[in-house]
Amino acid sequence: MKLDFDAKELRVYEKEEIFKIHPLWIRERSTEKGEVDQNSFQRLYDPEKIKPDLQIKNAQLLADNKMHVEFSDNHSATYCLDKLITEITRSNVLPPKIYWDKNDAELKKFSFAYGANESRQLFEILKFYHQYGYVVVEDLPAKDGEVIKFAEKIGFIRETNFGKLFNVRSQKQPNDLAYTSIELESHTDNPYRKPVPSIQFLFCIENSCKGGDSTVVDGFKVAEDLKKENPQAFNILVNTLINYKFEDNDAILEKTGKIIKLSARGELKQIKYSNRLDFVFYDEPKVLEEFYAAKRVMHQMINSDKYILQFHLQPGNLLIMNNYRTLHGRRSYNTSEGSRWLQGLYIDHDSAESKYKLLSKEVE
Repeated sequence: MKLDFDAKELRVYEKEEIFKIHPLWIRERSTEKGEVDQNSFQRLYDPEKIKPDLQIKNAQLLADNKMHVEFSDNHSATYCLDKLITEITRSNVLPPKIYWDKNDAELKKFSFAYGANESRQLFEILKFYHQYGYVVVEDLPAKDGEVIKFAEKIGFIRETNFGKLFNVRSQKQPNDLAYTSIELESHTDNPYRKPVPSIQFLFCIENSCKGGDSTVVDGFKVAEDLKKENPQAFNILVNTLINYKFEDNDAILEKTGKIIKLSARGELKQIKYSNRLDFVFYDEPKVLEEFYAAKRVMHQMINSDKYILQFHLQPGNLLIMNNYRTLHGRRSYNTSEGSRWLQGLYIDHDSAESKYKLLSKEVE
């Protein structure tokens, strides 16, 4: 790695690339004492109060891939070049996503034991989760409320109108189809919320009924294949605005969104598919004819054997899913033969991401 500079920019040469860095950009990343709080690393100054004509006076490489930079405002700072390159290239410190269909899928279960090197266990669980969008944990005590105890080891629970946790079992007068014994096709949860819950936990306490298998689908893999095989349908689902709505005696919840959401860089960001709760906005019949056709294509894909991974949750098993990526479902079951009782809850993405980053420093 090499570097040179002039007053208006710092240039870092990494392999075959040249990164040109603005003086203010590098100045804002100083972590020297007096510049940032040494506990929170929040700035102790307003960057806007630095003179806009800030210049680089000197820059030199140090050992261990570090560099020292002197600025025209008499400040100087030492930087880790590897960390800067990671930020410049937007390299994700999370494990890279691995898209999968049924042929690629691996139903790998991770055993968890409290008190026995929990950090390493949680790290491996979260690594798989971030790669594949779901993970199954086993050997947890199959008892009421256990899912809360485990979830709080990862992050804060997102409470909703269903409570801190919700019981998934057949009810006589349910306010959600999850609380029945009918089959539920592939879907994402709660697209009507602001914001939509990020991560869903489903914990099995009892599951002796005939049927009731769980299903998961990689929505990002489906979207990727849809874009290749039917770009017109993909673009329609990316651009058509939907109203998602939930209503019972205690709550009316609505949110607009698109079935396939992309980031500003065109990357897959979120799948919102829940065809019991979605209502496309009014448009001309020709436009809606194309939308309904595109939606049917995706519906067929997310419910096809090519993409569905099906398994039976055993008591003590916990299914964790990225609700922005992974669709899930359930086969119908017979309540006259045995019992089925799951408990669920939600946590946010930042909890799982933060926990993984902290654990990666601890165990690697």
